[in-house]
Amino acid sequence: CYSIMDILFDQSPSSLPVQGLGISHAQYFAQKKKITLKYPNAKPMIQVQGRNDQPIYLPAEVVCANELDPQIRAKLPLVASYTPRIRHEAIEEMRRYLLPGAQKSQGGGLLPALGIGLLDERVVVNVTKLPLPVIVAAGVRIPEGQGGNWAPLTAKANYNANPNKVVQMNVVVVYHKSIKSSYQSVYKRVADMIRHHNATYQFGSKPFGVVEAGDMNQHWGAIERYFGGTKLPDNVFVLDLARPPRGQSNDPAYGAVKCFLAKGGFLSQFVNFQTHDHGRSRDARDEKKSTTILSGVARQILSKCGVRVWWVTIPKEVPLPAVFVGVDVFHAPRKFDPKEGKRKAGKESIAAIIVQILRSHNPAENSLVEIYCETESRAAGKEMELGPAMNRAVSNALKAFKVAPSSCYIWRDGVGDNSIEQVSQQEIPAVRQALSNPGQVVGAKTKAANVPLSYIVCQKRIATKFLTLQGDAIPCGGLITDIQGPQYKTFYINGTSPPFSTPKPVRFVMAHNDPPLYGVSPSKLAWALCHDYPNWAGPIKLPAPVQMAHKLAELAGEMGDCGDTINHKKFAGKIHFL
Repeated sequence: CYSIMDILFDQSPSSLPVQGLGISHAQYFAQKKKITLKYPNAKPMIQVQGRNDQPIYLPAEVVCANELDPQIRAKLPLVASYTPRIRHEAIEEMRRYLLPGAQKSQGGGLLPALGIGLLDERVVVNVTKLPLPVIVAAGVRIPEGQGGNWAPLTAKANYNANPNKVVQMNVVVVYHKSIKSSYQSVYKRVADMIRHHNATYQFGSKPFGVVEAGDMNQHWGAIERYFGGTKLPDNVFVLDLARPPRGQSNDPAYGAVKCFLAKGGFLSQFVNFQTHDHGRSRDARDEKKSTTILSGVARQILSKCGVRVWWVTIPKEVPLPAVFVGVDVFHAPRKFDPKEGKRKAGKESIAAIIVQILRSHNPAENSLVEIYCETESRAAGKEMELGPAMNRAVSNALKAFKVAPSSCYIWRDGVGDNSIEQVSQQEIPAVRQALSNPGQVVGAKTKAANVPLSYIVCQKRIATKFLTLQGDAIPCGGLITDIQGPQYKTFYINGTSPPFSTPKPVRFVMAHNDPPLYGVSPSKLAWALCHDYPNWAGPIKLPAPVQMAHKLAELAGEMGDCGDTINHKKFAGKIHFL
């Protein structure tokens, strides 16, 4: 596996000579590699990084790319998207070809020549800027001006945990053999950051155990041998300091390691030394970057253990205890099958269901999260018929946390307009049946409790974009209710985007809403929950329960068994999948 360094568009295997041999690359492959190129005159040639950083040139027909270089991938939005101003000007330019008389010198336009007219106006809607919900991190309220990124404040958060209730985690450090000299200092930095937060969960000054690992099977094999031959205490946490093989941004062993640990119910956190080498900071800038990354790692570890790293106030009208259900389905990327000559799904699809319990509007009474999750593998591409899985997940969550809910909100991703009625009719009765059995054995028949329920479909892959009349972006948190669907009440909330892109909204479709919940603003609730995702210190496009379902489904999709052996009951109250 090589990293692509350059592409020579003016060279082919026949034209590019091999340095020092006096033959072309086409001849070299024929004579030395016994490979007769099918397209010896085809351009370009691919330059890759060889041993000792020496360039190697490969014909395009023998190259198979697996992923983009991390630096290139980070810059991809610069190529793949447009700013609101550029998009606005492009729309105006296209209109000149579509409006009658807009191009008099060229016959009046393309569509008018075919007898098709275009209205000389855009759809104008009213936009309401939703205010920042009250966000509190360890007793400190996030100011309005930092509502887009409050990571600097959370890095200094002190949770003032009761010393009598502090849980010491037994940390097993797994480190790649190439960082043997620095793993101890990196562990100490992470442990110190966690202790600085003074939260319920702490790392000791020294790890409980240490495992040296290599690449691929030497990575997961070393972990399996350690866990198979070591008597382990409770509260084990695995900190994996990984270094992917050269040329790869992610560790190929990640899915296998996560699958093994999830089966045993062990929490884990990877730190990627390919992204940044935390043991070798060359200057102050490197050191600052390392501190920023490890600070995020410390916060993520606390979240995985169950600490609520910040609190978001939801509308007071929501009846508590409330159950928030997030549902998403992950579909594995399709791969080309040379035998059938078409792209096919590589593996099963994964459905993930998140059940989050909220008991009080007082942040002091919610220092720990109450989250339960389950996954289910299914036929590739299958989105519907999740009623039984949702019933099981909600029933098990209510049983695990011993709660009798007063309301339930379901946030469902991955449903198109034509399927909303069918999917909601399948899933709403299944969840109602689970809500009628709080704390009881799954499947037991009791008289149904009247728990009001709301079912909201989140559609993020839509073509709709909103611009100001001057062609600028509307702010994050912009609420639009003027555009309605033919059957269901609909609203849009504009999301965030990089400065070189146009923000894309999410369409929220109210498929069902029981009368007792009419007094709750679904847009305000959705916007508040967009700030409650613990993996990002800023607003996201989706409410946290459905974003967490997306994250869990994606993680299970990387596992060899599609997440079928995840110990969900042991992970109750833990956000293990971040």
